[in-house]
Amino acid sequence: MPAVNPTRLRFQINGLMAFFSKPAEFHRRLQDLLSLYANRALRFGESAGIKPLIPMYRLPAPVTRQLQADLHLQIEADPDAALSLADELWQDTYYEIKNTALFILGDVSTQDPGPIIARLKAWITPDLDAKLLTDLFSTGVVKIQAFYPDSWEKLIQPLLETENSERLSLGIKALLAGVQNTQFTNLPAIYRLVGPLLYDPDRKLLNDLSRLIEALAKESPVETGFFLRQTLSLSTSPETQRLVKQCLPFFPEAIAAELKSLLAR
Repeated sequence: MPAVNPTRLRFQINGLMAFFSKPAEFHRRLQDLLSLYANRALRFGESAGIKPLIPMYRLPAPVTRQLQADLHLQIEADPDAALSLADELWQDTYYEIKNTALFILGDVSTQDPGPIIARLKAWITPDLDAKLLTDLFSTGVVKIQAFYPDSWEKLIQPLLETENSERLSLGIKALLAGVQNTQFTNLPAIYRLVGPLLYDPDRKLLNDLSRLIEALAKESPVETGFFLRQTLSLSTSPETQRLVKQCLPFFPEAIAAELKSLLAR
């Protein structure tokens, strides 16, 4: 892997952008560029977090930042070409190129969210890498979530209305990604969507639900505490009690004490 020379990198990526409206040629040249900066020495498992199980270039951060910065300008100028390019890049087998396709979807400004939603639905497949699934519901829905919240809900809701625990887990992670999006402020939508799962939660989902509640508590401990008090008043499930007990450390002392008093009843 060569050292990243910022001037040389900008020149290389600027040359790549000349092919923005020619998806196949852009794809080929992007593969060449990322291969040049790939870190082949890194072994799987050396980085923290969710690790993709598909091939990776393991790029230096400056490469990804510069690529996305230059792509943003092109996406703003020609959103239709951007969607065609995303379709092409999604066919790749490498994590970083698929993630670039998701970046494009998340960065496109449009008056019609339909084409983006259609792509996201088509890209959610049973064999999709777990890391890419997480990225899809964070990177890929940025504009949809911010400007078309109803479309965002319709994308996620089917995942929360199934009896399949794996898809339910994905739906909860999608909500978590929503909460973690700093541009998203509609917490009542999150409470409404996750509420039915809390009345008698599947034990397999407790950790996912706990992480979601932790994120909600960081954003609004008062609202989230009220939401859990309502849930406890309507549920008789021991798993609900178990979940709330698990979440007590996420709250200020006064709110945690109120929840604890309800658990003792």
